[in-house]
Amino acid sequence: MAYTLSCVQSYNEKIQTSVNSLKNEDTASNVFHSKGGRILCGSAEYMKDLSKEKRMDMNDPNSLLDELGPRFKDWSGCEPVPVDADLLPSEVPGYKPPVRLLPYGVRHCLRNQEMTRFRRLARTMPSHFALGRNRKLQGLAEAMVKLWESSAIAKIAIKRGVLNTCNDRMAEELKNLTGGTLLSRNKDYIAFYRGNDFLPPVVVEALKEREKLTDVQANEEDQARQRASAAIESKLKASKSPLVAGTLTETLAATSRWGNETSSKDVEQMRRDESLNKHAALLKYLEKKLALAKGKVKRAEKALAKVQENLRPADLPVDLETISDEERSLLRKIGLSMKPFLLIGRRGIFDGTVENMHLHWKYRKLVKLIVRGKSFAQVKHLVVSLEAESGGVLVSLDKTMKSYAIIVYRGKNYQRPHAVRPRNLLTRRQALARSIELQRREALKHHISDLQERIELLNYELVRALAF
Repeated sequence: MAYTLSCVQSYNEKIQTSVNSLKNEDTASNVFHSKGGRILCGSAEYMKDLSKEKRMDMNDPNSLLDELGPRFKDWSGCEPVPVDADLLPSEVPGYKPPVRLLPYGVRHCLRNQEMTRFRRLARTMPSHFALGRNRKLQGLAEAMVKLWESSAIAKIAIKRGVLNTCNDRMAEELKNLTGGTLLSRNKDYIAFYRGNDFLPPVVVEALKEREKLTDVQANEEDQARQRASAAIESKLKASKSPLVAGTLTETLAATSRWGNETSSKDVEQMRRDESLNKHAALLKYLEKKLALAKGKVKRAEKALAKVQENLRPADLPVDLETISDEERSLLRKIGLSMKPFLLIGRRGIFDGTVENMHLHWKYRKLVKLIVRGKSFAQVKHLVVSLEAESGGVLVSLDKTMKSYAIIVYRGKNYQRPHAVRPRNLLTRRQALARSIELQRREALKHHISDLQERIELLNYELVRALAF
């Protein structure tokens, strides 16, 4: 259905013009209109229409590239035209990689952000060289080093249509010849950064001159040292007085002046005095260690008392429930054959132990406790504490292969308390702290006893040596 209204036709014309403008938007940036028609931005006609300032900016890289070598004639990209690297000499006599020296506090390699920034910059900048061969690139390397004096990045375009081109080999060869940092490479371009340790030729010449001056000064110092040593030798040869240092004459003179040699008795006495002094020094050292150990024992006892402030042990009940011998033997047999048990470790008895006993008594009449690494006296003390805190009846205390087994009966009139975990015992963390302090105190006591034995032995040896 067609509309012949004027407003509809004007609207269609506006839509068509906007679509045409969008289609030509991509080519507008690279195409300019002049009186004679359209001109590409990289063509020679476009260069003629530029102003003098813009033309000077374009001539600076052109003059630099003219110094590096001949241009690539079949270039189809934008200005400036790159240098044809295949026309540069394949081997340069006496060529060496440039001298490099990393300044203090500068990283040798680029960070990730710096690498990304340089890659973006290399992507937008024009190419400096056009390369088609893989090996013998000393002329190109020399030109790149010269380019790095004014530009931090050297961009190389790979020629299209050339057979057997390998950008990997090209990049490896150039990296070995120049020592630069490879930014990126693909089938079209290779970009190199000159590196943070690159030195301009002016700085290299200054360093070489400084090195020459240092060598000259070192040679002058060596010659002066040789002249001084020769003068000293001539003076020694000229002196006619006999040398007596280290000779028998000097020894006899020293003996007559400062006394005769010591006898064997004097030597023996000196040795005895030296041994006594060693014993006295060792005794003093051991006494110092003993005083230090006693101070540590006092601190350990103080810490133990601080931990045990929260411990308020319960007393044994007056009316203990009794069981007959037959019941005891039967309960003992049942308890030893039980598989579930409670393990009493280094913490000893704390609130969690009594809580677990009540949880066991919820489903069975007996509870089996295993104690390892403790003496019989310590186990008896634990049994008394268990009876008092839990309110159960001790059935038996048996010695097994590697531990002690304690069987506790809950009693005939057992009633589960409201608070399963008692408040008068230590917590798990406090029980561990108490165990550590007890272990420290026990170790210090053994250490003190050893020190006292050694001190007594040294005193006896000193008295015996003084008696003789």
